[in-house]
Formats: sequence, C-alpha cells, structure tokens
Amino acid sequence: MKKSITLLCTIATLAICFTFTSCMNEDVGESIVLSGQWRGDWGMYYEFPDRYGRIYRYDSFDTDIVFYPQYDYATYGYGYQVDWYDYGPYERLSFRFTWRIDNGIVRIYYPGYPEYDTYIRSYRLDNDYFSGYIGDSSTRFRLSKIRDYYDWSYYYNYDYHQWEWGYYYGKTRSADSEETTVSPDAQIIKIGNRYTE
Repeated sequence: MKKSITLLCTIATLAICFTFTSCMNEDVGESIVLSGQWRGDWGMYYEFPDRYGRIYRYDSFDTDIVFYPQYDYATYGYGYQVDWYDYGPYERLSFRFTWRIDNGIVRIYYPGYPEYDTYIRSYRLDNDYFSGYIGDSSTRFRLSKIRDYYDWSYYYNYDYHQWEWGYYYGKTRSADSEETTVSPDAQIIKIGNRYTE
C-alpha cells in the first residue's frame, strides 16, 4: 500500500513538472515571435480639454510598438509604443513599458501608472500577425509585424527613440495646423484603450 501511494505521488509530481515545463517552453516560443516591431490599430485614445473646459476625445489611427526581450529568448523584457493621431493637439504619444509572457498571457506594465497595466489573452501570434483581446475586451486587435528582433543584428542594444522622463511623451502639432481653442497650459485628462470599454 505504501509503495502504491509513493508511486502515485511520484507520477503526480512528474505530471505537474511536465505541465509546467510545457507551459514554459510555449512561453519561450511565443516570446521569440513576439519580440520585434509591430504596427496597427492598438485602440488607444486620449481626452483633452479646450479652453472652455469641454472635454474632447481623440482616437489614434495607428500604433508602432516594439517588444525587446531582456536577453535572448527571455519571456520578459521592455518596450515602447508610439500612438499616432490624425486630430487633436498631439500628433503622437510615446510610452515605455515592461512585458512578460506568463502561461500564455502577455502582461504589459506601465511603470508608475499601474492603472494602465493590462494583459493580452486569447491571442494568435505568428511571424506576420499578432491579434487578440486586451484585458476584458470583446474587440480583437490586429497588428502586423514590421521587423523581427532576432533578424536585427544592429538592433540588439540600440533603442533609436529619444525618451523623455515620465510615463508618456507627447509631440504636439505645429501652431499652423492646431485649433485655436486649445488652452496652452491644459493637460491630458485621460489615456485609455477604446477596446477595453
């Protein structure tokens, strides 16, 4: 009887280890494909007041996002995203983030702003496209791969974007193309993702 219980415990332990190793191997494979540059509609927006206190919402039309692994074949790392806008006082907003893949879930963390942290679930990922659901969203996003990290020999230790201190950096539009109702000292009120609403 004692031998049977020991054998069952050993089998259960091996099954758990095999399952854990299998998940880790899948996470490594997915992080290899995820690492690189992607582009498409990520669903971002920001809200901004005019000089009369009215709040306007501006939706991005395109996002350029890069996932760097912390080291080759790591399941976590850091990255940046640049959201582009047709209208509003900002032409683009840039963000830093860290990421990790954990049991088939991509988690994204925005340092200093935990309210913007999110995760990506039920995603499909290959060398051409990345699609899935952000948070509890019921709308699927879709990004196209622009560059693969493991094909960029020059890109390993080189981040060509200039970064400012803080969570996001916004490039304003030129005065010629900007509407005159924007208050010069106004701040962005909210940044969000329309897919999660």
